[in-house]
Amino acid sequence: LNLLSNQDFELIQRVGSGTYGDVYKARNIQTGELAAVKIIKLEPGDDFSIIQQEIFMVKECMHHNIVAYFGSYLCRDKLWICMEYCGGGSLQDIYHVTGPLSELQIAYVCRETIQVITLRYSFLDTDSAYSWADFGVAAKITATIAKRKSFIGTPYWMAPEVAAVEKNGGYNQLCDIWAVGITSIELAELQPPMFDLHPMRALFLMSKSSFQPPKLKHKTKWTTAFHNFVKVSLTKNPKKRPTAEKLLTHLFVGQTGLTRKVALELLDKRNNPDNHQHFSEVDDDDLEFEPPLRKETEAHIEMVNIFQMMYLQYCLSMGACFSKVFDGCPLNINCATSWIHPDTKDQYLIFGTEDGIYTLNLNELHEATMEQLFPRKCTWLYIINNNLMSLSGKTFQLYSHNLIGLFEQLKKPGLASQFHTHRFPDKMLPRRFALTTKIPDTKGCHKCCIVRNPYTGHKYLCGALQFGIILLQWYEPMQRFMLIKHFDFPLPNPLKVFEMLVVPEQEYPMVCIAVSQATEPGQVVHFETINLNSCSSWFTEMGSTVDAIHVTQLERDTLLVCLDKNLKIVNLQGRLKSNKKLASELSFDFTIGSVVCLQDSVLAFWKHGMQGKSFKSNEVTQEISDPSRVFRLLGSDRVVVLESRPTDNPTALSNLYILAGHENSY
Repeated sequence: LNLLSNQDFELIQRVGSGTYGDVYKARNIQTGELAAVKIIKLEPGDDFSIIQQEIFMVKECMHHNIVAYFGSYLCRDKLWICMEYCGGGSLQDIYHVTGPLSELQIAYVCRETIQVITLRYSFLDTDSAYSWADFGVAAKITATIAKRKSFIGTPYWMAPEVAAVEKNGGYNQLCDIWAVGITSIELAELQPPMFDLHPMRALFLMSKSSFQPPKLKHKTKWTTAFHNFVKVSLTKNPKKRPTAEKLLTHLFVGQTGLTRKVALELLDKRNNPDNHQHFSEVDDDDLEFEPPLRKETEAHIEMVNIFQMMYLQYCLSMGACFSKVFDGCPLNINCATSWIHPDTKDQYLIFGTEDGIYTLNLNELHEATMEQLFPRKCTWLYIINNNLMSLSGKTFQLYSHNLIGLFEQLKKPGLASQFHTHRFPDKMLPRRFALTTKIPDTKGCHKCCIVRNPYTGHKYLCGALQFGIILLQWYEPMQRFMLIKHFDFPLPNPLKVFEMLVVPEQEYPMVCIAVSQATEPGQVVHFETINLNSCSSWFTEMGSTVDAIHVTQLERDTLLVCLDKNLKIVNLQGRLKSNKKLASELSFDFTIGSVVCLQDSVLAFWKHGMQGKSFKSNEVTQEISDPSRVFRLLGSDRVVVLESRPTDNPTALSNLYILAGHENSY
């Protein structure tokens, strides 16, 4: 290792980042040669002797298919690994522009990779004290440093023996052959098998004895040779899996035509996409359940623009607490949430409507326009880390929308006014790179709830299907909800209550699917729950249910239950709670339609208004009553959004309001 000098490399721009460091495009100051520099932060306890050995081995490896190694440097507590800069980009960079590779291109990539693996075997140290050098941008060095972490790398390309290493006692270089097979599927299908599962779920399935190796999904699209190549590469038993030398004799990678021209054509397709046929990843059920948008959508957009040209100021027309933000909205709104753009800091309301997802900029109400983000019916919205989750479509399904990317699209000239004609705005992108993606295995989902476990920090999404529920967990490195569990069983119909309850001792939440009459002395209500932590005996026969309007978990063992005209504060066992912080019961003079919990009070909405009461004193804190208007709560996540229409004309255009100065605390 050398000490880094400011005269060696200058960093030009960051081109990637990972769990253990960032990768930069850099320039050698003396020669002007470009380089890729991975900067890794070192910590006490890292075995530096092993790192030095691995660096030495990488330095000795020279092959036209191996990224060249330039040197490693120490700069204070950071390790700089300088490698050859590959301007063509990664295969992922390429295929998310070109779409699936052709079979000839896949065969070429696999052959070249296997050739590197054969060379890699020759660098196995004689005393087996450490592994061979890892090629690419010093991945093995990173893995050595990563041993301080409990979970290393991504499992989707792992061989079963790697996933089960603790149970089975180790693995050998044949795991690379498995990775080649997985990569061949990835290049054909744009993502590896099980990519929609949470990594820990994928590891669990791979380590089970019943695990079956994946196959190509389309039987007729690919040749018999390709199918067989995948089969032999993904041989579950590593003792029966072919070596790299053996695999090189396979017909798939031994066919004629695998010349450098194949790679050059692929790069040209990536660099000059206009010269090639466009890739479209519209799958069959998109066309099956989503007919072309009706012409009424265009009329709605025109009407919205007319009304929004008016000066829509904040006016306290509903009393001291609500501000009108839109006058005369023609859209039939089902739900609403809010979002602050991280760059502009503008605050937006986002509406799920019968005609799609629309947005309103609260910072530009004087010239506001409602713009369409997504052209499909939407009934539920939730925002997490600049990702918008929605229940959308004719037969509902969970979608994930990249908000920053969608708002960038709106800036493109002419796109905002014509967006309703773009059914698939990301037709050039594979699923995981698109701005809007469907969450697999969620078709038919009709109700959702989200909860954060305060004890672990994990965030869960639970969805109600026709014959069961699914549990997904937010996975931060991939910025997405990923499937954890699926339970098949009949749900109540209609499903009036669907909320997750966090129990401190349990890894996963309980799911409340109904509230029934008290079954034990001292109980006010009984919660009908499903235990997602168990695989058996997690569901019992339901008792006589009551018409609960709302269930919210306020604290560890404190729940708010809304029944007709009353709010009851109970524990997880359904018994009333009474303490200095919370009244045990709050009563109202009207039938409650919906509830919002604030920091120290609760808002109960009814047909002609709203009444707020203090949790502690049971006193009225705010009140709105207007028999001439019918009110409806649209959303309460971050910002409370309310709609009103004339009582004598329920089909009239609506007015929209927000609760100024308050945020939902729960």
